[in-house]
Amino acid sequence: MTTRFVTMCCVSEMHIFLRPFCRVVLLGLFGALASTLSATESDVTASNLLVQTAQGTLGGEISHSHPSVRSYKGIPYAAAPIGNLRWQAPQSAAAWPGTRDATEFGNRCVQPKIETGFYATDDQPMSEDCLFLNVWTSSPAPDAKQPVMVWIHGGAFIMGSGSESIYHGDALAQDGVVVVTINYRLGLYGFFAHPVLSKESSTDTSGNQGLQDQIAALKWVQENIAAFGGDAENVTIFGESAGSISVCYLVATPLAKGLFHKAIGQSGGCYQKHATLEEPGSEISFLGNAEQDNRAGYAIGREVAAALGAAGVSPDALEIMRSLSTTEISTKLLSAGVVMPWRSIFVDGYVFPKQMRMLHAQGQASNVDSLIGSTKDEGIMLFTDVEELSLDEWAASIRTNTPKYADQLIAAYDEDAQKSTKLAQQEMMSDAVFGAEMRTWAQLVESRNRNSYVYIFNHAPPIEGMGRNLGAFHGGEIQYVFQSHNGEANEDGLPALWDETDREVARLMRGYWVNFARTGNPNGNGLPIWPTYSVQTNRSMAIQANAQAVKDLRKAKFDVHEQIMRDGFAGAQTL
Repeated sequence: MTTRFVTMCCVSEMHIFLRPFCRVVLLGLFGALASTLSATESDVTASNLLVQTAQGTLGGEISHSHPSVRSYKGIPYAAAPIGNLRWQAPQSAAAWPGTRDATEFGNRCVQPKIETGFYATDDQPMSEDCLFLNVWTSSPAPDAKQPVMVWIHGGAFIMGSGSESIYHGDALAQDGVVVVTINYRLGLYGFFAHPVLSKESSTDTSGNQGLQDQIAALKWVQENIAAFGGDAENVTIFGESAGSISVCYLVATPLAKGLFHKAIGQSGGCYQKHATLEEPGSEISFLGNAEQDNRAGYAIGREVAAALGAAGVSPDALEIMRSLSTTEISTKLLSAGVVMPWRSIFVDGYVFPKQMRMLHAQGQASNVDSLIGSTKDEGIMLFTDVEELSLDEWAASIRTNTPKYADQLIAAYDEDAQKSTKLAQQEMMSDAVFGAEMRTWAQLVESRNRNSYVYIFNHAPPIEGMGRNLGAFHGGEIQYVFQSHNGEANEDGLPALWDETDREVARLMRGYWVNFARTGNPNGNGLPIWPTYSVQTNRSMAIQANAQAVKDLRKAKFDVHEQIMRDGFAGAQTL
């Protein structure tokens, strides 16, 4: 068998939520610009690019930007979820004969089409056959025992992939870690619950298939990562936005226990009250211009099934839905006016036996050291539909929507509202959805006697034609963690728009993240001291060019949102 080598020089765009510019507040998907060379299997062996996994042999390639790093792309970690496997839990990947070409990324999972523009392109192949992962390593020797970092992409659980250029692991791998990025099923295909599906399942539940994909990928890592030089006993999961929320879910679910050992969450937690298959929840909307669908999982599933011409709960309903192509499904849902909710993760009795907070309180969640934080200006990009109001209108709106806590909220945000009620509203939603959730996460970690490290990302990345006017926006920190770029680069491979402050922020973040993955402590190598978080000291790290520890970060504001979240759990005083 002949194995192809592809030397890729990715020039695709960076991921962030940029609804004002491309009319969607969703993650962009990026392709790669490739030039292709050919070689025989003996050449692969001579180049030491072969890796043996449980499913078969892989032939990788040398990184174009970091010659000491080797990459292995498009590796199937589970069977294609097509035909009768649509909406089922992930099944084991089949073995392959000979050497599998691992020089090209696999398909992204089915998701909405997006407009091309600003940071978004739409040129990557898409299919239900999408359960692939990618590995970057600087030492593919079984005894290398390098720390492993598994990245989970964002995209509101309806878009994204692990192959986007901003997530390429070359730079991190050069620092002595093995980097893994994954795809997982999205939207209707990854979070669909229905009574007929539950009857078919051995667990008597349905939904959360995308989370089960992530767990399957972590099991693959445990079984195979040593072949890439990774240490299966030192795995850190990390992600941003929906990826960070996924990290939070993986910490919570008992099904993922033992599959990882540390967690990094960037702008996204999971501790509000979730809907179950039968009962509604009380989560706060992630997007300022869209109401959270808190109906029970089965209620949403029945509505979708009816739109697909499969009303009722007979076995025929499932057969009808599985017989439809992805295009037919999209067309029918659009015609029926059914819009899938931003996320449909349910307390299903299996992946999540109980609410996330209760899983922590009762010791069923993974007990791991965690690094957790958010960006200073999350809401500028996400909550764009709010309007500038008079102070009286602003206060009246709060009293209407949150009467019980109106006085506390008005007092906490009055100073911001005096400057701009629009910015005050954006900050209020950002604090509720991100900041307070991340602090809650840190407190739960502390309550189980593990270390947590909390950050606020204050640095404003440069954007072509806009300077740094968007502040420390949602997702803005990712390029500094991965040292990735979205187009033009300098001779050293760094983004052309970066100046010395950007380089310093990248040095800090990569240093902290890699140190944490290696030891569970971000400190070391001459970096500014990052204190552990505790309720008593309430200290966080302000990540900026002159990074420093800060105390009582937005404490009065977070306190109010924390109490509002607790109110979502009627009678749950221990939470």
